[in-house]
Amino acid sequence: MRLLPAQSSELAARPTAPARQVVGLARYWPVAGLALAAGAVLLRLPYLDVPLSADEGGYATAAYWWARGDTLYQQITITRPQGIFVVFRLLDALGLGSLRGIHLAAALWVALAALLLLATAARVWGRGVGLGAAALFAAAMATPYLEGYSANAELWMLPPLLGSLYLLLLADERGHADRRGLGLLAASGALGMVATLLKPSAIVALPLAALWLLRRWRVERAPWRALASAEVALALGAGAGLLPAVVHGLLTAPDRYLSAVVFYRLGQDSLISDSLAHQFDYLATNSLYILAHLPLLLLAPFGFALAAHRGDRRGRDLLWLWTLTALGGTALGGNWFLHYYQQLLPPLAVAVALGVRWLWRSPRIAVRILGQALTALGIIALAAAIVLAMFQGVDPKTLPEWEPGVSAAAPIAAYLQAHTAPAETVYVAYDHADIYYLSQRRPAACWLHFRELGGTPGALDEQFARLANPATAPRYIVEAQSFDRWGFDVTGRLRALVARDYRLETTIDGINLYRRIDR
Repeated sequence: MRLLPAQSSELAARPTAPARQVVGLARYWPVAGLALAAGAVLLRLPYLDVPLSADEGGYATAAYWWARGDTLYQQITITRPQGIFVVFRLLDALGLGSLRGIHLAAALWVALAALLLLATAARVWGRGVGLGAAALFAAAMATPYLEGYSANAELWMLPPLLGSLYLLLLADERGHADRRGLGLLAASGALGMVATLLKPSAIVALPLAALWLLRRWRVERAPWRALASAEVALALGAGAGLLPAVVHGLLTAPDRYLSAVVFYRLGQDSLISDSLAHQFDYLATNSLYILAHLPLLLLAPFGFALAAHRGDRRGRDLLWLWTLTALGGTALGGNWFLHYYQQLLPPLAVAVALGVRWLWRSPRIAVRILGQALTALGIIALAAAIVLAMFQGVDPKTLPEWEPGVSAAAPIAAYLQAHTAPAETVYVAYDHADIYYLSQRRPAACWLHFRELGGTPGALDEQFARLANPATAPRYIVEAQSFDRWGFDVTGRLRALVARDYRLETTIDGINLYRRIDR
């Protein structure tokens, strides 16, 4: 392969490890990769029996009934593209639809993400940094502080997002006119859109790739035509990745599809819809929470400041661009929930690995001692969280965003399954779609999450009409949250309906179950 002068000089400027280290890593590289993958899976084993979150339950419920004849976005509307529902349909088809099956699949998926991070970081910063970043990523994802125990959309998004970046970097090694290079760019765009169909915040893969191609064009001083060809290949790949989902949505539910996956997010639950005070409060609170529990991430600024150490401009530019676009993706929802930070974790892990390497190699004894002390404290804090989970088990009450309905979901679902016929419906007010999924009973609801129920115009009125209509009224109403929570029943009409048509049959772990009175 022939390189342009600017490209070859930049590649030559990459940092190289001592010969002995390179030989050692090359010899044990496959073993290191296998150990990383195995460790990523083993670290998540304590979370196999953690109850499903509201998000997991919603995705699984929509996928379950979609596979059984429902039209997606019609009978059940969840404001996500189809990708996440395809994942849960596949899990069900593969026999992994149980609580343990879902979490085991998530553990294997995290291992895949760790390997892709290892390959990506090793290609730019060296195998030592790649291994350190991937190990930190896998360990942090095994703690509750980023809600790594949850098989949420962010988790499923990470491997295709990292794969998109890896293919983008592979394309760097080929000339602008090389067809394989253009094919790699198209594949990178397609994988980026696959990630977006799993979680919309992955859309930042497209500006990351487009800006990286612009940087490459400037560094290599290539002609405009070369840049245009690269950008077009990227765009065509992205379109190919996105087109099947758009066609499916517009053909099956044109009246609701775009509203659910685009307009609702922009108008009700996004960076531009929430107040700056709200966003800053969540950003400050949750960022400090994560840093307090994962202090090793405090070493990341050293990596950012020293990413260009020894003239590695390519590594510096990639790390900053990757981090800033990931930060943009994390911010898109406007809520800064803990699991949103999973998208930001890979570049932060690389920055930490770079910072640790520089601190430990510093010629100044005081700096080396400081670096070793900070690293040791960070590793101890991280290891303590993992050890407690491994040997003491995981109590759902200690998990972030826990509420009583989380641990009560399984016994409630078992009760509903035993006291209803398969064709009967139930309603959970207003959250905890995990109860629908575990009981395998059809929801008497279109919106399964309180944010969508409250943020969609007319949704509350439509839901009340379903409950009041004898033809669509559910057999059971589960009071997972009080009926007046979030201001949903200010006038008391739901409480009046329940008092008139239902009776309190039982209470499970503090959650009331009301059965419809036969007339």
